[in-house]
Amino acid sequence: MKENTKRTLKTTFLSLIKNDAAIEGAKTAPWWIGVIMFVIGTFLPIIPIMVNASKTYGASYVSATTYGYEQGLVTCGVQLKTASYSFKVEDNQLIERIGETVQEQTWVEVDGVSKDETPIAKYSTTREGVTQRSFNLYYTDRPYSGSGKTVKSLIKTIEATKYALGEDRLFNAETDDKKSVYIPSYLILYKTGFYSKIYKMNTATAASSTYVNLDWKNAKFEELLTSLLTVEGFETPVVEDLNYVQGALANWKQISNDAYLNQKTRTFWFNSGLYWGIYLALGVFMGFMLWLLTRGKNNPNRNLTVWIGIKISWWICFTPAVLAMVLGFVWAQAAGLAYIVLIGLRTMWLAMRQLNPTAQQ
Repeated sequence: MKENTKRTLKTTFLSLIKNDAAIEGAKTAPWWIGVIMFVIGTFLPIIPIMVNASKTYGASYVSATTYGYEQGLVTCGVQLKTASYSFKVEDNQLIERIGETVQEQTWVEVDGVSKDETPIAKYSTTREGVTQRSFNLYYTDRPYSGSGKTVKSLIKTIEATKYALGEDRLFNAETDDKKSVYIPSYLILYKTGFYSKIYKMNTATAASSTYVNLDWKNAKFEELLTSLLTVEGFETPVVEDLNYVQGALANWKQISNDAYLNQKTRTFWFNSGLYWGIYLALGVFMGFMLWLLTRGKNNPNRNLTVWIGIKISWWICFTPAVLAMVLGFVWAQAAGLAYIVLIGLRTMWLAMRQLNPTAQQ
């Protein structure tokens, strides 16, 4: 092995822990080594971001604690099925039928209230003689967003509708001023997707909710209620049977996962591309900062060019990248910011110790 090659390899490995070696490598080693370290270094922190995105599912909002959500969902499904409701996907849109009649213009107002603000099915529970609303199911053919009446505005209306605690009725601000309130869990089915939120019992505090932009493009069912309520081992729905309810909940989780597939793919590539773009830009910015910090009259590193500064930032990025990748797997919430913080710290450390004229005296 040639002497220059040995020296370059030694410098490369030492640059992982020594700033002096990183500076030497940026000045003397071939430029393409810095590029390789930079490309790999900025990609490593993205790996936990990609893994975390791939592990996200549409049914993640239905956690171990459901606050009776599954019982309400299944009971409302049986109510609708009994009333001859059906929901079929046509041209990637969920169409509501009662018998053979397609329901349209669900937001038409009746006595000043939009029809779709009234649940098409509801579920109430009675405990210790107290009956309360537990779950509401809605259908609307409003657009998800835009101007006027939308699914987003319907969500706001539903979540502003509070119930009097201990009763199965709406809260009246004039007569119930001293009464506590609660909000039932709910599910909104709409043409291009669905939105659901689980509330903690006896509160107006949400426990979890679905992701936005769920759609029906990957729906694997012919009819939604049939797919939900068909459980192996049961010829007909038995809402009193815990095994049946859990089986139906498993069906709903699969429907939710399918509905999230498109958004999952978009989120995967968008987040990965966004962070990689930020990390690449950060490599150039940190190099520019190193150049800027050596502009003082008495700084012995005034001969440092912008190009050398950028190459130094490339050489020092690998170790922060490895640490950020490990931290991203251990602490998923920190996956996006870990590299930014760590590369910033190493750049400051290098600037204060190796490029600071005071430290070099």
